[in-house]
Amino acid sequence: MVEEVENTELKQPRSEAKTEPQKTKKHRKWPWIVGIIVIILLIPILVLGYFGFVPGVSAIMGANKAKDLGIHWTAADYASYQQKTGAQFLNFANAPDNPNRPGKKLVFADPKQMDVNLTEQEIPATINSVGWLWMPIKNAQVRFGDGTVEISGNVNAQYIPNFVNFIGSVGYPESEVNQATRWAKLLGSPAIYIKASASVTNDVLTLNVTQAKVGRFSLPMDITSNVLTNGTGSIKTQATSEGYEAKNVTFANGQMHFVGTTPTTVYVKKN
Repeated sequence: MVEEVENTELKQPRSEAKTEPQKTKKHRKWPWIVGIIVIILLIPILVLGYFGFVPGVSAIMGANKAKDLGIHWTAADYASYQQKTGAQFLNFANAPDNPNRPGKKLVFADPKQMDVNLTEQEIPATINSVGWLWMPIKNAQVRFGDGTVEISGNVNAQYIPNFVNFIGSVGYPESEVNQATRWAKLLGSPAIYIKASASVTNDVLTLNVTQAKVGRFSLPMDITSNVLTNGTGSIKTQATSEGYEAKNVTFANGQMHFVGTTPTTVYVKKN
């Protein structure tokens, strides 16, 4: 009996000695497993972030940073635009009834004939200063070349449906507009850049998009041209009933030359 007890006591440490290293070995595997999982998750996040699909990461990596066109404006540029055009932008809440559209409020009023040169500082100064709640772009910059226009900024995704509803149409059904809005919201105010050759002759727009990007992704030229042409046409249709007419619009030497008639009072929904 004594021998059996002694043998048992001697065997127990050996059993513990075998068990302990196995536990330690298993525990040491976990940091490697966790590390591999983190890397597997991190790589697609970094890739998607680089292309602008993860708002927090995209902001850090600069995917949501609008392209700097080198055109910077001040409050004096906005004042200059108003002085040249005689334009005033008033709160839509105070707009009178539209005599041409029963049940609707007036948006454009007081048309005036003009022949004016507007600079690439005055245009974005006005876009950014008016304070229109449904403006689909913020941090806007424009640059005018010889017959070309460049636009950069960030998309105001949450206001895309309101903007499309306001102007009437962009040439695509509401379901596709809503789908595009959902993607834009996922991107978190993505950067947008568009370059196109453009001109207006006898109230007819000629537009040819040569480059368009959202984040770091290039957009199809035909779709972009179609959206811009239809959207611009919808805005012009509304404004035409209130006295708008563009006889001639050209771009050169950092300026837009406008000849025609345009409303000088615009009622906009304010922030």
